[in-house]
Amino acid sequence: MKVSTRIIAGYVILILLTVAALAYQVYTIRELKLINDNLSQVNVENSLKSLQLQYDELLIEEWAQKYYGTGDKDYKDLFDDAGNDLEMDLMGLQPTVNTEAEREAIRKVFHSWKAVQEIIGAERKQRIDTEVTVQLTNQLEALRAETVTLSGLSKTAILNAASLSAKTASGAGKISVYAAVGAILLTILVSVPIVWSITSRLRELGTATREVAAGQFEHRMAAGGSDEFASLAGDFNTMAQRLGELDQMKKDFVSHVSHDLKGPLASTRETVHILLEEIPGPLNEKQRRLLALCLKSSERLSGMIGNLLDVSRMEAGMMDYKIESFDLVPLARGAASELEGLAREKKLDIVVESAVPEIRIDGDQGRITQVISNLLENAIKFSPASGRALVRIEAKGEYAVLSVWDRGPGVPILSRTRIFDRFHQVNPGRKIAGQGVGLGLAICRTIVEAHGGTIWVEGNPGGGSVFYMQIKSSERIKA
Repeated sequence: MKVSTRIIAGYVILILLTVAALAYQVYTIRELKLINDNLSQVNVENSLKSLQLQYDELLIEEWAQKYYGTGDKDYKDLFDDAGNDLEMDLMGLQPTVNTEAEREAIRKVFHSWKAVQEIIGAERKQRIDTEVTVQLTNQLEALRAETVTLSGLSKTAILNAASLSAKTASGAGKISVYAAVGAILLTILVSVPIVWSITSRLRELGTATREVAAGQFEHRMAAGGSDEFASLAGDFNTMAQRLGELDQMKKDFVSHVSHDLKGPLASTRETVHILLEEIPGPLNEKQRRLLALCLKSSERLSGMIGNLLDVSRMEAGMMDYKIESFDLVPLARGAASELEGLAREKKLDIVVESAVPEIRIDGDQGRITQVISNLLENAIKFSPASGRALVRIEAKGEYAVLSVWDRGPGVPILSRTRIFDRFHQVNPGRKIAGQGVGLGLAICRTIVEAHGGTIWVEGNPGGGSVFYMQIKSSERIKA
C-alpha cells in the first residue's frame, strides 16, 4: 500500500470516529434538553398544582367545619368555591402526570372530595349530630392525606427526573471519556506505523546517501514494496550504479593514462640526463640551464604520475606494505637529507630534532619515508626563503609522534580536516607556486591509517602549520 493511501485511510478512520462521537454528543445534549424541559415545565407545574390542591383542601376543611358548626349559608358558598377550585386543579393536573401512581392519587383525592361534598350536602335533622361529625372529620382527614400523598408523588417525579438527567449526563461524560481515549489510542495505532514506515525509510535513504557521498557506490537500498519509497529506492540504486560506473571509468582512465605516461616520461628524463652529462657533445651555460629546468619539471611530473598510480592502487585495495621493525629517528634524518638540495634552492635549513635517541615502530620503511618526505617537501615549498623547516620526533606514552613545522601561510581551520581528502586544495581559486593537484596528503593519510596511526594538522603559534603523524611504537622507548 502506498504511503499516501495509508495516511489517507488512517485519518479517514479518525474523522469517522470523531464524527460518531460528535453525533452521540449532540444526541445526548438533545435528550438532556428534553429531560430538563420536562423537569422545569411539567413537573414543576405539577408540583405547584399539588401545593395549590393542599391549599384548596385546607380551605375546604375550614369552610366545611364552619358551615357544619354554624349553618351559615355564606360558609356553604365559600365551601363550594373551594371545592370548584379543587376540581379545576385536579382536572388541570390529570393530563400532565406521567405515572400510574399519580393518576391513582388524583382519583383518590377526587373520591375523598365527593365524599366530603355528600356529607355537607345532606339534610341535617338536628343541629349537631355526633356520628356525622365524626364521619365528616374522618373524611376531611382522608382528603388531607390524599392531597399530601399526591404532592409527595409530584416531588418524587421531580426527583426522578433530576436523577435521570444526572444519570444521562454521567453516562454522556463516560462515553465522552471513552471516545476521547479511543480516539487517542486509535491515533497512536494509526500514526505510529505510518510515522515509523516513513522515518525508517528516510533513515535508510540518509544512510545510503552518506555512503554514496563517501564514495561507496556499490551500496544499494532495499527496493521491495509498492509504495513511493520503493520507487525512490529503485531510482537511487540506478543513480548509485551509474555513479559507480562513471567512477570506475575515471579510475581506469587515470590508471591507464598514468601508467602509459611513465614510459615516455622515463625516456625523456634519461635523454635529459645523457645531454647533461655531455655524452653527445659539450653544452653551453644557457643550454645546461634549460635542460636542468626540463629535468626538474619532468621529475615533478614523475612525482605527480607516481601519486596518481598510488591513488589508483589505494582505490583498488592493492597498496603493498612490507612490515618490519625499524628506528624512526634515522629514517627521518635520511628523508631530510634527500631534500637538502631542494631546501638549498630556497636558502632554507632543515633541522631534525629528537627527544629520544631511538624509537622503533612496525611498518613499511619506504611508505613511512614517503609520508615524511611529502610533509617535509610541502614545508619547504610553502615556507618563505631564508627560513627553516623543523622535523621533531618525540614519544607520547606508547606512541611515536613525528611533527613537521613550517612558517608558511598556514591552513585555515575549516580546511584542516578536508585537506587530507583527494584533490582538495586550500585555495582552489588561486594558484600557488609549487602547489600540486591535492593527492600527496590523501596518500599520506592512507599510509598512516594503514599502519594504525593518525595524521592531522594544527596551527603553528609562530605562524604557519604543524603536521603531526602518530604511530604506536613497537618497543619500550629508550630514554
